Amino acid sequence: MSKNHKRSHNSGLNRREFIARTSLGAMALGSSGLWAPRVFGAEESAPSKVLAIFLPGGCDGTRLFANTLLATGTGAFGVTPTSGVALNPTETDPANKVTVDVMFNQLNPFAKSHFGVVGVAHGITAHGPAKAAHFTAAGKSGILSLASAMGGSGSIKCAAVGAELPFGPTAAVGGVTVQQINDMQSTIDALGGGVPDPTMPGRDLAAAGIAGSLAMSGGTFEGNPDSLITVASGYKVAQETLKKPKQAFNPEELKAAYNLTSTAVTSMMAKMAAAELMFASGTNVVTIVDGGGAQWDTHGDTTGARARAAFQTRILPALKLFTDRNITETAAFNVHVMIFGDFNRSAPGSDHAGTSSVAVIGPRIKQGSTGNVDAQIRLPAGTAGTDGLWGLMGHLSGGPTVASAVVPAGNPHTRLVKA
Repeated sequence: MSKNHKRSHNSGLNRREFIARTSLGAMALGSSGLWAPRVFGAEESAPSKVLAIFLPGGCDGTRLFANTLLATGTGAFGVTPTSGVALNPTETDPANKVTVDVMFNQLNPFAKSHFGVVGVAHGITAHGPAKAAHFTAAGKSGILSLASAMGGSGSIKCAAVGAELPFGPTAAVGGVTVQQINDMQSTIDALGGGVPDPTMPGRDLAAAGIAGSLAMSGGTFEGNPDSLITVASGYKVAQETLKKPKQAFNPEELKAAYNLTSTAVTSMMAKMAAAELMFASGTNVVTIVDGGGAQWDTHGDTTGARARAAFQTRILPALKLFTDRNITETAAFNVHVMIFGDFNRSAPGSDHAGTSSVAVIGPRIKQGSTGNVDAQIRLPAGTAGTDGLWGLMGHLSGGPTVASAVVPAGNPHTRLVKA
């Protein structure tokens, strides 16, 4: 997919193109009801979901959730005995200790007890290549490979909520493409939760209209299989959605829970609400890219104050609410949230380090770390690169088979997966 196509994906659309291309207007229903309590006999039988939150510019895991700097005694980035809290205080192996910033104490007990830190030794210190690398697995898109390997009956398997698209490869994997969501109302309507509009055609007529549009555009799609793949996929998704029965739910509950006054996906709260909606609609993987890139490129932040303040104000309130609703003992899905950025920050100047420490929170994570760094912000020798990160996410989402479908080598971080 070219850069030009990526830009056109964000451009204004006419009504027919909007219906065809936006996953909000083309959501298939999963087998579970929205926000229903867990009714599965075992944790592993619940459907798996992945929320990837990317903080471009360089979210620094060393000061947020990989505080082994305590052991070095350097005081780098303001890491002190009172700045962090050990989530696994009885762990005797320093390399496996999870010491997060004290702000994470606000998360619910289940989320804190299912919190892991993943090391990524990518060796890249430039923003562009680092962004792309974090979304790459075995030369393909990590999010698309994962969403495809997870399978399921959802029409949209991978969605990006908000104005920012994920980085890295854009070519479809297994027929799966990224569908962008900028407003929740169309999804709400497709699910059957909107106010009936007598001026709109019935679902059967709409499906027939989309089928006709797809037939008329078939030659164009066949002649441009790469640049128009997202558009073609959108038509097919819309067809599949409209053939499924509507699912009734109360959209006002979702808006009220996230304190939203509209369905536009702009704020972090709205993005988290949209992610929850997409999961209930059958989506496997949802991405959130924070638009405040400058917030995370914290050069000169030797005390870590700027990075902590940015996370506490921009991310934590919505993260806490989302995890309180979706990462609990009774949640309807096995949701795993991953939080990452371009790279850790180097010491002492908070510049670019060639490593990442990625937080993963979810029910199948075994509390522990492969992402703890030394005083030079280095990871242990042999730590895997980005393939290892996506192999782990595959393992969490469906076991070793899914992991090896995402990356041939599978998951090198097996000690972070609950038996």
